[in-house]
Amino acid sequence: MTAPRHLRAASWKLAADIRDEWLHVGLACGPADRSSAEHALTKVYASMGRSRPEFVWVRSPREAQPLVRELPTLAGLYAWITAPPPDADPPLASDLATVVARLRWRMDDRIDTPAFDPKPPKRKKGEPWPDHPVDRAIDFGVPFVEILRKHVRDELFLQLIRAYAAPAKQSLGEPSPVCWFGQQESHWIAYYDVWRQLGLADFGPALDAQLDVWGDLARSAGWFWPGEQACVVAERPVRPGVYADGFTIP
Repeated sequence: MTAPRHLRAASWKLAADIRDEWLHVGLACGPADRSSAEHALTKVYASMGRSRPEFVWVRSPREAQPLVRELPTLAGLYAWITAPPPDADPPLASDLATVVARLRWRMDDRIDTPAFDPKPPKRKKGEPWPDHPVDRAIDFGVPFVEILRKHVRDELFLQLIRAYAAPAKQSLGEPSPVCWFGQQESHWIAYYDVWRQLGLADFGPALDAQLDVWGDLARSAGWFWPGEQACVVAERPVRPGVYADGFTIP
């Protein structure tokens, strides 16, 4: 086994362990850590220049719906972004989406090819990398960044968003107000945490602190709906896919 192959395989093993820890966070059941969640959300609000909101806790995403009817839907948010009303402040959800997008973009900008990566095999311009299992991808020479994107970020997206959050949100009726998925945000948090824990990317203290806030939030609560004055936050399920008020993931 060549040294680069050995290092890639060893790094992947550590990455898979970190990914699985975040999967556990994303599917965790039991009472929220309300104190930690409110502390993290207060920091999220501060990142947008807002003061600490009133926190309203609900047993499930379904129980939140009557309390968040005035918040923008995704279509409403898109309409505001593309044609903002004159002399109007952006809704908080727009600012938060910008904060998260900017955080992820800045961390992406600090991710580079690890030193242990071999020269990648030739392929046609624009051609996707082969859809290999991890071991085969390592042998084939697929860049490590592509391996982590597919087998950490995309894999967790499938398990936490596509298989869990998306059907849950759809069952609430569309359109429903924009929300963030709390513990299921782990799908992107894990990706950057892998780079950081493996020592393969240096995000710097400021970005590290922001990522830690989102990590704390994912570990401590379920979905949340941020408003200017109040933030509605859902408890985690009491058992897989089932919430305390009987709301069940389809």
